[in-house]
Amino acid sequence: MTKADIVNWILRNKKTKLTRKEVQEVVNKIFDKIINELENAEDNTKVQISGFGTFLVKRRASKIGRNPKTKEEKLIPERLGISFKPGKHLKEALKKK
Repeated sequence: MTKADIVNWILRNKKTKLTRKEVQEVVNKIFDKIINELENAEDNTKVQISGFGTFLVKRRASKIGRNPKTKEEKLIPERLGISFKPGKHLKEALKKK
């Protein structure tokens, strides 16, 4: 599914007087807000979307990585990563399949 699919679904299934461009702007603003929250997050920050799931920012420890071709070892620095935990409704919907 793409943002365009979401915009098309809204235009087809919801009674709205908004134009395609306005709906695209709303969808983009929603995603921009989620991205902004995650970009500026610190360790253990959560972005929770009820019924869907939670994005969690986690600190990843530094580690030694290896180039598989040359076997050269390289230190991968500590960094923040994002994990996703599905919500109850999403889990139940997937169990039904």
